[in-house]
Amino acid sequence: MHLLNRQHGRAALAAAAAGALALSAAACSGGDDGDDDGLTEDGKIQLTVSLFGTFGYTEAGLEAEYEAAHDDIDVVIEGDGVNWDAEFRPTLETALETGSGAGDVVGIEEQGVVQLFSDSSHWYDLKDYSDRASDYVDWKWELGQSPDGTQVGFGTDVGGMGMCYRKDLFEAAGLPTDREELAAAWSTWDGFKALAQQYVDADTGVAFLDGPTQLQNMLLGQLAGNGDGEMYVDADGNLTLDSAAAQGSINTILELNEIGAIGNFVSWSEEWIAAQAEGGFAVMPCPGWMPSGVIEPNSGPDNAGKWDMAAAPGIGGNWGGSWLAVPAQSAHPEEAAELAAWLSAPEQQVKVFEAVGNFPSSPEAQADPKVADSTNAYFSDAPTGQILAASVQNFPPLTYSYYHPPVKGAVETVLNGVVDGTFAPEDAFDEIQSAAEEAIQLAGGGL
Repeated sequence: MHLLNRQHGRAALAAAAAGALALSAAACSGGDDGDDDGLTEDGKIQLTVSLFGTFGYTEAGLEAEYEAAHDDIDVVIEGDGVNWDAEFRPTLETALETGSGAGDVVGIEEQGVVQLFSDSSHWYDLKDYSDRASDYVDWKWELGQSPDGTQVGFGTDVGGMGMCYRKDLFEAAGLPTDREELAAAWSTWDGFKALAQQYVDADTGVAFLDGPTQLQNMLLGQLAGNGDGEMYVDADGNLTLDSAAAQGSINTILELNEIGAIGNFVSWSEEWIAAQAEGGFAVMPCPGWMPSGVIEPNSGPDNAGKWDMAAAPGIGGNWGGSWLAVPAQSAHPEEAAELAAWLSAPEQQVKVFEAVGNFPSSPEAQADPKVADSTNAYFSDAPTGQILAASVQNFPPLTYSYYHPPVKGAVETVLNGVVDGTFAPEDAFDEIQSAAEEAIQLAGGGL
């Protein structure tokens, strides 16, 4: 949830809460056409798969494929494009607390698993699918468990990390456009800053980086995963803003902003989306779900071949990824669990990657030639499979507390405020401290 500055934080949270309740009411009133037994008019079992963002199941034809193999099942996939933080998570929280309104299968984003899986009574026990553990690396499987060890989630994708850039804008600034040459030039974050300075000095009139928060998120996860794991706040709600990951990622943004390398495009805003099509900035971080799931549809067919992807600066890392889980309130939890297991199986992860580019979390799927040898035509035939796979090898998981999302929103609001001039750079950490403290206070105790 993105908070406003501390003067307006309570109003922002109140508005978001009201929106969540309205969405929840809509979900409760229309989920199964009014039928409590979860059956369609012709007697089929209706399984609603509630998602956010782009999971790729419809694009990959999985809904129709599953129904063709199960003539007693009607699959309804809903929520494509819904925002996780602002819409989906608050609605799901309300549905779990009230015991009504959740889908039969629901998507859970990486930053929500610790919070939402904390109470196993909310979820159907997937103990009959213990053999699925072999489909995952240990951390992906284990993050699908509640604290008491109940398996409640199947992993879908992982983030991986690359850097997407506009070749035409790099060329206009006199910078290299070859992806391997760029990867070598910005193999370290100091190298990235040096290249940003060169771009700024070229004075093209176009921003180098889209905005502060995408890069800061990438660097935060990278530093935390390769350090002590600490980010903003621990499981007890104690702020850890002095962690190496928080300090390093925020300071990098402040340094880039000082040289004029950061554009004033708030992530996910209409302006940010339009800038991708209009050439409003030259480079942005690209977790695995970003190129085909976000940039390509936002930029449109006229920009095909102008974009490319190179390996990200620094060491490997992961940003994002999701799980599928079955709420205990489902009228047909056994059938829902079977569907969730099938949707998240390695074979389906490959199909989703081919359809929308979400990078598989299954090592078997990652090794499939359709993934490992894949290129992205829109991104100048970049070898996306190789770039993303290399970034997630042997990378430890990040554990997000219940309080991470609201504190993350507070940090991002301040960073956006520094870029747009609302806050002075020298006041950034004080503003972040104040906003983070209020975010924790307003977040309450969780589920």
